Amino acid sequence: MRKLYVLLLLLGLGLIGWVGYDYSTSGEEIARYELAGEAGSTDLISLDPSQNPMRALLSVEYEIELLSSSTPAFKYSVLMTVPGGLEVFKTEGQQRDKREDNTQEYAMKISEQVIDTFSISAPGDYLLDWQITPNKAKIISQRIYLRRNVEPLKIPYLIAGGVCFALGVLLLIWRRRKNS
Repeated sequence: MRKLYVLLLLLGLGLIGWVGYDYSTSGEEIARYELAGEAGSTDLISLDPSQNPMRALLSVEYEIELLSSSTPAFKYSVLMTVPGGLEVFKTEGQQRDKREDNTQEYAMKISEQVIDTFSISAPGDYLLDWQITPNKAKIISQRIYLRRNVEPLKIPYLIAGGVCFALGVLLLIWRRRKNS
């Protein structure tokens, strides 16, 4: 019976991982910008409504020494506009890393995150303005990807994965208490 509980845990983790991977890699990559420095603008990119929905992703490779339980690595801000100034999306955030135990840890990490899913309302040239400010991290490389014709997050599979995982954990705890 215990194997069934572990199978539920693995099924839940597998579903959650698959949904996350599918969400970040769906569609077709149409642009990749290697970013240099702490701030800047990309070249103009021609976009049109036939590419909707679109998704922007940020990838940052960095080194960090984890000195406390939660270490701020870097802050980021990305803004997409039409050259006339009309805002398509703006997002800001902060990457934080946690130390796993009581020892100091020096790590090389890659943070890949979905910045935004958006739609293009009119064909034209678009511009990305970005700022990535290191806090405790030393940034090695940074990129922004644009993907077209992406698929939405598969909420039913995500919920099913969460339920399987939670049920597996609860049943393992219940069995352990029952056998004690």
